[in-house]
Amino acid sequence: MSLLYYRQKQAWASLRKKPGFVGTVITTMGITLGALLCILTLAYVLIAKPLPYPDQERLYRVDSEFVDANKEGVGKAFTYPSLMHLYQKQTIFDESALLYFGEDVLTSSPAQPTMKTAFITPEWFNLLGVEMALGRTFEDSEALNTNNPVAILSYRTWQEEFSGDADILSQKVSFSGTSFSIIGVLSEDFIEPQIFTTGLNSQVFMPWDFNEAPENLRKSWSNINDTQLFIGKLNDKHSLSQAKQILTPLMNDVWQENVAGMDFFKGWSLTSEITSLQSVILGDNRDTVYMLLAGVIGLVLIACANIANLFMSRTAEQQRQLAIHAAIGASKKQLFKGLFAESGLLMALSIIIALVIALGGFEIMQHFLAQRLPRVDELSLNGFTLLCALAITLVLALFFAKLSANMINYRALNSTLQSSGKGSGIQVSHKVRQLLIISQVAIVTALVFVNISLFKDAVDTIDKPIGFETNNITSLVLAGATSTPPSREERKVIMQELKTKLAQLPQVEAISQSASPLSGFGIWAQVVVSTNERLVVETKPVDNNYFDLINQPLVEGRIFTDTEISNEVDVMLVNDVYARHLAGDESPLGMQITFGSPDDPASVIIGVVKGMTIPGRSERPMRAYPAAHLRGTRLMLKLKPGQSISRQQAAEIIAGVTSQYSLFELSSLDDRRDNLLFTQYTTAITSAILALLTFFLAAIGLYGILSYGTQMRRFEIGTRLAIGAKRKALIFMIIKDNSLALVTGIITGMILLLALYLGFPEELETYLQVQLIPVFALTLSLIAIISWFACYWPLRQLINRPAIHSLRGSE
Repeated sequence: MSLLYYRQKQAWASLRKKPGFVGTVITTMGITLGALLCILTLAYVLIAKPLPYPDQERLYRVDSEFVDANKEGVGKAFTYPSLMHLYQKQTIFDESALLYFGEDVLTSSPAQPTMKTAFITPEWFNLLGVEMALGRTFEDSEALNTNNPVAILSYRTWQEEFSGDADILSQKVSFSGTSFSIIGVLSEDFIEPQIFTTGLNSQVFMPWDFNEAPENLRKSWSNINDTQLFIGKLNDKHSLSQAKQILTPLMNDVWQENVAGMDFFKGWSLTSEITSLQSVILGDNRDTVYMLLAGVIGLVLIACANIANLFMSRTAEQQRQLAIHAAIGASKKQLFKGLFAESGLLMALSIIIALVIALGGFEIMQHFLAQRLPRVDELSLNGFTLLCALAITLVLALFFAKLSANMINYRALNSTLQSSGKGSGIQVSHKVRQLLIISQVAIVTALVFVNISLFKDAVDTIDKPIGFETNNITSLVLAGATSTPPSREERKVIMQELKTKLAQLPQVEAISQSASPLSGFGIWAQVVVSTNERLVVETKPVDNNYFDLINQPLVEGRIFTDTEISNEVDVMLVNDVYARHLAGDESPLGMQITFGSPDDPASVIIGVVKGMTIPGRSERPMRAYPAAHLRGTRLMLKLKPGQSISRQQAAEIIAGVTSQYSLFELSSLDDRRDNLLFTQYTTAITSAILALLTFFLAAIGLYGILSYGTQMRRFEIGTRLAIGAKRKALIFMIIKDNSLALVTGIITGMILLLALYLGFPEELETYLQVQLIPVFALTLSLIAIISWFACYWPLRQLINRPAIHSLRGSE
């Protein structure tokens, strides 16, 4: 132990004399290893770490998939009666639970915040092993059809909305006119499974009976809803394939019986999909994690190549010291231990910085990526992170020590001492230098091309026209505040008065009684009267001000009139994508569409608008816009430039008009658009930073390698200068001598890109297109620039001075 301590003490004494070397190593390795530990921990949590629930390997979500007459999947969602039938009749799950996710206004609070709600059956708590901070979970008294109005709060809701009130179990919360007694608070450590959407954390849990499904949908076998889910614990008697074979007929047969009289569903069927909770939560993020890992590993490899060059240069500088150790009897093994003590100390310091950076990375991901990546709340310095840190420290310390030791010509050390340190007892071989150049250029070629491609794709998506305006537009949505909603006629009166009040505000320029173009589209069954073609189309009722307010261009025909809206005339507009499907190159004007039931009146197409895309997506789906009724509770406000409306102001206006509604949502379309483009913004920023960091590390590494090679040829360069060689000729000579390694590195990088594409063709097909030829040309140009700089700059100090300076000290 005393010998180990002595070696560490000697290593620290030696390193203190080289603060520049120490600072470069621990900074470079600390930053890159910090990023590596952060992404490795993310990969472990998402892909390998078990879910924090008992028997998590037996937990599954069941989905109902509709298949049309052409045997094509239409979508996954339950009808309310189908879901209830499954819950009450299934026998393959030991326990099962229903979930219904929604949002509602907490009317019992003076601030009336909008809360994320979950309506569940009592089994949900048992399936997830929920522990309570206060009170109890739901019991048989809150089971299906008991209608017992109780509620459970999340720990965060208890702290933020109720200030951690110790008397919380004696209080109530009110939603939509119903008062719920608070019976419990979930444990602070509870992690809600994000099986509906990533980043969703329910704030209030209520019994299933009080879910937001309207009464007509609870009896409808033809209307689907994707906010209602089924999870269960599969029993040991059935495999997944057996479970699917049992559930599909259980769901399909009863559904077929209840839609037998509906022509629209002729030839359709239901099939069950059973997916583990682990897979549901992970979603399609596996490839994202792998790409992040590939990028950060590439950075670490570049950093390691650079640091390897520094270690080799330092070993060359230490040749006299090493010669003295050899002269007094130190063996190769003892010399290696001394080098390992230095590299181990440096890597230990680096990994401490890396752990701090990883902690910062966890905080950043939890703050910015909670809505994009699942389970980020579970990121922490866990045992896996520390084990990786220890392994990385040991492996890198051994690698750098071994690399330095392999440079030592043990027999030449004595001659080095006898020549007073002159000569070249320790040198980096030409082969090693060429290999380092090739590896640096190969990695930087692949990484920079990928990052520039990702950056270009993200920027193109951000800048892509979406087909409508979002500037100065605010969406306002109402929520019911009473248990008994107003009648249709009462809603018309309320909404008309509310629009009048809002229009009187000085900051409001125009109003549309329609949902935001960024939401509000439903999947409606439609039948083309002339051909009897059955379709499922994204549909949203809008009023006559909608298209002008968002500036969505009219391609053909006309928009609605005030009379058509007020008299509820059955007319509609379609987008150009739907129009081409209906009529090809002809006009669809005058065609009639019914919405599912043959008894429904047909709507006549009176206009065609240009198709729009949702920000962040590339497709333009078919869309239909029937004339809206005047009882809709969603509004859009076009505000004057530089103006805004506060939530408090809007809430006061609503309260002055009616007590039957409260303010559910008030949001800017610009903010909503930016949220939808969050992934693209993040990709653009991250890829730009990675590209710059890659170039920076590559430039340092190539400069170090080529500078060392130039210094090794100092005498040759001085001699050539002495006999009259031109500066340009010497520059060309150095570039020519290194060009083979540079070109080989570029080709190797292209091979790496090809291998990446062959390994992930579907994921990368979007990015690797003909349009990326300029990107590849830019990548090669940038690599050529840093390579030329790395060749020229070390040579500059030799060729810009008299030859005698190069010949001196080159013995």
